[in-house]
Amino acid sequence: MHRYLARFNGCSLLRLLATTLSLLLLEEGVLAQQPTSSVDGRISDAETGEVLAGAMVAVQKANRSTITNGGGWYTLKGLPVGEVVVYFEYIGYEPQAQTITLRAGEIQHLNIKLQPSIQQVQEVLVTSKSRARVMREQAMPIQVITTDQLAGTVSNVSDVLNRTMGITIRSQGGVGSVSRISIRGLEGKRVGFFIDGNPMNEHTDFVSINDVPLEMIDRVEIYKGVVPPKLGGSAMGGAINIVLKEYPPRYLDASYAYESYNTHKGSLVVKRNLGSSGILLGAGGFYTHSDNDYVMDSPIEKGLRIKRNHDRFNGYGGGFSLTANRWYFDKLKLEVEGMGNRKQEQGILYDIRKAERSSNMAIAHVELERNDFLLSGLDLDADLGFSLIYNRLIDTAKYRYTWQGRRMPGLHAKGGELGVTPSNNLLVKQVLVSKINLNYIINPQHALNLNSFHTSFIGDPSDPLRVGALGYPAVFRQTGHSVTLGLSHEWKSTNDSFLNALTGKYYFYGVDTRTSDAISRKERPIHLRKHYWGVGDAMRYRVAPWLIGKLSAAWEVRTPAESEMLGDGFLILPAADLNPERGVNANAGLLFDWDLPSGILSVEVNGFYNHLWDMIRLQQGFVGTSYINHGEMRTLGGEIEVKADATRWLYLYANATYQDLRDTRKYIPKSKVKNYTLGMRMPNIPYFLANGGLELHREDLFGLKNTNWRLFADGAFTEEFFFDFEQSKRQERRIPRQVHFDLGAEIALFNNTLYLSGKLSNITNAKLLSEYNYPLPGRTFSVKVRYVFK
Repeated sequence: MHRYLARFNGCSLLRLLATTLSLLLLEEGVLAQQPTSSVDGRISDAETGEVLAGAMVAVQKANRSTITNGGGWYTLKGLPVGEVVVYFEYIGYEPQAQTITLRAGEIQHLNIKLQPSIQQVQEVLVTSKSRARVMREQAMPIQVITTDQLAGTVSNVSDVLNRTMGITIRSQGGVGSVSRISIRGLEGKRVGFFIDGNPMNEHTDFVSINDVPLEMIDRVEIYKGVVPPKLGGSAMGGAINIVLKEYPPRYLDASYAYESYNTHKGSLVVKRNLGSSGILLGAGGFYTHSDNDYVMDSPIEKGLRIKRNHDRFNGYGGGFSLTANRWYFDKLKLEVEGMGNRKQEQGILYDIRKAERSSNMAIAHVELERNDFLLSGLDLDADLGFSLIYNRLIDTAKYRYTWQGRRMPGLHAKGGELGVTPSNNLLVKQVLVSKINLNYIINPQHALNLNSFHTSFIGDPSDPLRVGALGYPAVFRQTGHSVTLGLSHEWKSTNDSFLNALTGKYYFYGVDTRTSDAISRKERPIHLRKHYWGVGDAMRYRVAPWLIGKLSAAWEVRTPAESEMLGDGFLILPAADLNPERGVNANAGLLFDWDLPSGILSVEVNGFYNHLWDMIRLQQGFVGTSYINHGEMRTLGGEIEVKADATRWLYLYANATYQDLRDTRKYIPKSKVKNYTLGMRMPNIPYFLANGGLELHREDLFGLKNTNWRLFADGAFTEEFFFDFEQSKRQERRIPRQVHFDLGAEIALFNNTLYLSGKLSNITNAKLLSEYNYPLPGRTFSVKVRYVFK
């Protein structure tokens, strides 16, 4: 690690933390502090005594809530003095409400035994607000996908996100293909991807959002525009955080799915709590294989049908974890993981027959949590992770082939199917990520949060075959560091009608490497050090018990990701001199929630605006593609979603999104040439999307006793859009209007121990196209069996 960063992290960061803690103590005395108290305890099953991990505990009067850890323990702090009502709920159990009286400074112990519900999960009516509903009432623009919504989906997380307001998953093919999350038209690295708050953006070569089994997910949090500082890092378009379930003391979850095109998916999760020792052991793994050999229409040559015969994918991974909650820290978690994949390169323009790539990664991760760290009311959440990554691309074929079978020489005398030169590339990356989050509850009205997020990386590429073909050095070692610091203050009124969260951020990143010019073939060093500031504010106002208004705005910075600066060693060239993206975004919305006898009717309406400078975009060059700072872009749009429990057994939803992204560059990048696409809609991004569907959930359907059923139907609509700038109304570079429908069913047997499910996607076999006119699979099926032991 460079000395400048060591000094920054070691000295400056400690001074910053010390100063912040001093300010916390000062504010504690300056603010009109009210006396507070706490409540803690353990929640268990009243009949079996088994502890309940993931149960919700809430005090609505103080707007405080939490969930129990793996040992069933909970703590709620910053509660007002006097009489309060504490609510306890857990899916499948009768909710409880306990009225207690708290004195100033008191820590009251309250153990709860919940009774199993007589009703089935789908028909439980909860008297207190659900966890998802509480989160939606935060100041930040957020959507929450709950366990019930996930349970109605057979395939993967993408199925759920694709039917969510403002969200699309952009894919270029079948299983294992390149895919990106898009939130309101902003996509790729602009959207943060987290699992339990741990950043995964730099691991998307290995960890797809679909690699997380649905059975392991408690909820999915979708942040739009303003990203909370506690997640750390920099993101421009929002963030998706997958929150995993807390498991009971004994747990086994095994599943297997068979899908179209010889696709096999298996996963296994095992958890074991070692009694009174406070230690939870876990292990798991997954394996995916797919031939991806579907037939598609050529996007280049009309009338040509192509079978994807070189698109086989294999993915695999496994890990082990140890979690302790009695070793000074409330939670100490150690994880070791390994994963990898191997994928053939499918041709579109040509029949690629040899090229393939592989990736392997090892991860070591430590997570620490401690309440009342150093002083009462200060909570610590820290993470440290190290990854060792090997990316390899082999492209050494001497010939290329047309789809008619005609053999042609490679573009270079030494061969190669993918680019202008052959390659036998190995890119070794080392990535160190650390996050420190300190949250301080001053009193029921005030809280402070400090977050430090740091990334260091080293990239060592090696490709003697390509260098020899080019005749000059083209791959160089690269090191880089980035730091993001965030400080936020949250204030709410005494009656909880108004909530405001003000955030300030500091961004730093540095890069050291060398580069060479394809024309002059001269090397030059790159030594970057950049600093930026950001600020954001989010507020919500409770107009009525059933109506909430939200308003947020932020000036954000997104530092380039290491994959954008490093490239992939071959097809994507390094771009170490990238500037960070800068942008302003704003969001205004209304939330309507009505309690119905059958559940909830929810309506959400949002308007949003974004202006982006120094937008990072992939662009084709002479030797290969690379990321560049494309310029400016403006987004203006709106979205609406309606969800309703029409009856106790019927759930309905519908949503629509309009996102108008326009090119606002006055000049071509790095020139004074006027931009002829000024004001045009940005290409390759759909501007109007809509989804709708229903879910039927009943017990003992068709006369089968002791069973739970879910039947669901979903539909999606995408308006026609262009995959290049629209030059005329007759332009053919367009993706036509698309409509498709899915049907699925799930049955739970033997007291929710065995699950059988099936799904038919794109039942009308509609022609579906993705970005750049890439054909997607037609009608597909999926069947799945899952066994759960508790």
